[in-house]
Amino acid sequence: MGEAVNQEGPDTIKLAVVEDDAEFREQILLPILSRAGFAVTAMGSALEFYRDLLSSRYDLVLLDINLPDEDGLSIARRLRERSPSLGIVMLTGMAGGQWRQRALEAGVDAWLAKPADMDEVVATLRNLAGRVGRERSTTAGSDTGWGLDAGGWRLVCPDGAGLDLGMAEREVLALLAASPGAPVSREALIARLSGRAEDFDPHRLDMLVYRLRRKCRNELGRELPLKAVRGVGYMLAW
Repeated sequence: MGEAVNQEGPDTIKLAVVEDDAEFREQILLPILSRAGFAVTAMGSALEFYRDLLSSRYDLVLLDINLPDEDGLSIARRLRERSPSLGIVMLTGMAGGQWRQRALEAGVDAWLAKPADMDEVVATLRNLAGRVGRERSTTAGSDTGWGLDAGGWRLVCPDGAGLDLGMAEREVLALLAASPGAPVSREALIARLSGRAEDFDPHRLDMLVYRLRRKCRNELGRELPLKAVRGVGYMLAW
């Protein structure tokens, strides 16, 4: 099992470290990153990480490429498909621009080489944490009483009732909630759902919105203030 360090508060950034070098993981990464303020869970393999994901959610992931059971590039692709907003940093000893390019194509936000300057590692993670924090701030309730909970996984209506959200629903609402009252383009929403917009059927977005509205109506007894903006995309009117 992974080792977790730092108690979590409502604004704590949860960081998963997946690194098979036990000494580097436990003696360097874990103490330094925990002192930097992250709630760190350190794991040594992809299997251990995937098992942990069954019951845990993270804001950031720090990945090595050379793991004993699956390479970090493959893990990054899986994570990016699951959550377009997740912060992913690759920390690896693999040299060469081709590896960096492959990592970026897999959806990694930043590439850092070993031997690592830990100040740079911390600064990179904090920059990504800032992005995550800004997205979190958009999930607070609005003046109309609608909002998302702190993790963005539950839609809350004015009477306090809540609706659990799936991954795609969460990603779309988080982006829309970042600009309440302003339209968000279909292209931006599709990019949020898929790293390869050209491979994404745009009708899937419309169906997702349709089903979300229907779910809100059926389970909360209210109309979700999610409006279509002709020729542009969608807007949250809250």
